Amino acid sequence: MVLKCTQSVLFFSLIFTLVYGQLLDNRCYLDGGGSAVNFFANEDITIGAVVGSLRVLGDPGKDIVLTLREKDSPVYIAPGTKDLIVAKPLDKEGLIGPSAVFVNVICERKFSDDAGIIIPVNIRVTDVNDNAPVWIGAPYKLNLSEVTVIGTRILQGIRAHDLDQPGPYSTVEYQTLPGPYSDYVAFVTPLEGTLVLKKYIDYETVQNFTVKIRAQDQGKPPKYSDTFVTIRVLDSDDQNPKFDRDVYYGQLLSDNGDIKISPEAIRAEDQDRGIRADIRYSIVSSNGSEDELIFEIHPNTGNMRQTRALAPSQARHSRTIVVKATQVDNPDRYALTTVILSAPKGAESSLSVISVQPPVGGAEFVRGTFYVTVREDTKPGTKISQLTNQGNAEQGVRYGIVGSLLVQEQFRVGTAGEIILAKPLNYRRTAQYTFAIESSTPGAELNTSTTVVVDVLPANMWEPRFRKPFYSFAIENPLHAPQLPMLVGRIEAADGDRTDELSFVLKGNYSNLFRVDPYGNLWLVSNRTDLPVAMRLLATVTDTGTPPKSATVPVVVKLKPETATLTSNLLIVNIVVACALGLLVIGGFVRCVYRRRKRKVASAEQIVGHGGGVVPPLKHGVDSSRFLLQRSEQRMLERPSGHANSRLTDGLCRLIHSR
Repeated sequence: MVLKCTQSVLFFSLIFTLVYGQLLDNRCYLDGGGSAVNFFANEDITIGAVVGSLRVLGDPGKDIVLTLREKDSPVYIAPGTKDLIVAKPLDKEGLIGPSAVFVNVICERKFSDDAGIIIPVNIRVTDVNDNAPVWIGAPYKLNLSEVTVIGTRILQGIRAHDLDQPGPYSTVEYQTLPGPYSDYVAFVTPLEGTLVLKKYIDYETVQNFTVKIRAQDQGKPPKYSDTFVTIRVLDSDDQNPKFDRDVYYGQLLSDNGDIKISPEAIRAEDQDRGIRADIRYSIVSSNGSEDELIFEIHPNTGNMRQTRALAPSQARHSRTIVVKATQVDNPDRYALTTVILSAPKGAESSLSVISVQPPVGGAEFVRGTFYVTVREDTKPGTKISQLTNQGNAEQGVRYGIVGSLLVQEQFRVGTAGEIILAKPLNYRRTAQYTFAIESSTPGAELNTSTTVVVDVLPANMWEPRFRKPFYSFAIENPLHAPQLPMLVGRIEAADGDRTDELSFVLKGNYSNLFRVDPYGNLWLVSNRTDLPVAMRLLATVTDTGTPPKSATVPVVVKLKPETATLTSNLLIVNIVVACALGLLVIGGFVRCVYRRRKRKVASAEQIVGHGGGVVPPLKHGVDSSRFLLQRSEQRMLERPSGHANSRLTDGLCRLIHSR
């Protein structure tokens, strides 16, 4: 009997030892539980650096052996340790190395016949700012007309790509770098590769220029790349032709023939050096059609010719011929000059023979009334007409303007009888001057005088100007507009030239929805369902001067936003209602738990209250505690429905009890 007991004890001891020993052998398990290991490594980690240490229970080299299943892995386990070492470069972009590493570590227990445990290891490579933006299609070149309006998008599609992962390291910002011409262009926004014109370009000033631009990411510190935008300026027809001289001189002929012009031949050229349009010459009559009948000018060479002989009465007077040079490709571009033709030689002697009583010691004017035409922009000091055939300064003749002080300040007469402009003209103030010029010789009893009429031609002296540098209007959604057209606002512009009229033109993606009348009123004439919150336009005003001048101003039309306060109020109400419902549910749950615990205590007290600690059995062998619980449930179910809160509490109680 004793032997059998001893054998049983030994048998159970052996089984217990084997089982307990197996339970205590936790080698190769992960410390803290789990079945896989995750590591993070920056892509700039150096070869030989430690990625991380495996949380494996056991001592490598003594009681466990750690090896990798993968033979050509970018990491390896340092001998005798649990450390994972980098063997190859890592790269989040996957260019020079893997962007992620997945290996399996095999952990084998020493002195054990059990198979090794496989531990998956996941190494996630994190991004660093190791790539600079790379320009696509750089350097950039474009041709730009000199009449391009400020604010025009002159180059789109500028783009630089950053190979870093999406985020601040790959978000590229664009900017123009300071330089000689950096104020001509700018980017619309730093995040958009679109260049706009900021300053007017004049071909006669600069024909091409280069701007340096930069693309940089948002790293700290940022990485960047630079390139160049080369802009070639194209000449446009924005300049009038120009004569080499303001006044030319010549002499009338006694018969027909070519007129020799001095000091040089009549010549004009287009000031637009990139175009050099052909010029055509013509005579602008200032004496009715008489000049056109007697004189002609070659349209290409500018040589003047007298087509017929002059009558003796006509040969006595000098003539002022107005010559016009017009561009062939644009009749609105022209220039004017004057040719003063003096009387032919011998006219004075013939005049003294037929004259009954010539003035003694006085000057003889070439005609009774002088008609002079001069442009408003003529510079002071310019000779605008000649009174006599030749200078009489050596004879002591004196000339004086008879009239108001205003005329005497505006013009002066030289010693040779030339009329010279003294002060700048203003067509808006005075369009015509009429005055008399009197000549006298010391010691002479008679003085001679003539009348001079100076007609001022208007010149486009002023550019149109806007009252504001920027116009912004707010309107209701066109879909809600009662009727169209709808007045949006007024763009105020004015011109300093009195005779000029203004016209407005709108440009932009939404310009077809609006119209500007001659008074500057901006009207909404059409609508669309896909309108943005803000519509950006360019308004250009042009005058009717010669040459016409224009100005441009940006205009933004915004749609009035919907009632934002109503939306925010509804959001607040929804949050308050959700919070109230949440509090109600939590309160009901707490009350249900409390009542359930209270009923259990009451049931236990009833059971104990029978005395003696012995509970008599009920019918059919049902336990009294179970009977009391059923009775409490029955009473709870038979309870009349009350408030919504009580019903919710009872439902929660039944749900908890059922579980």
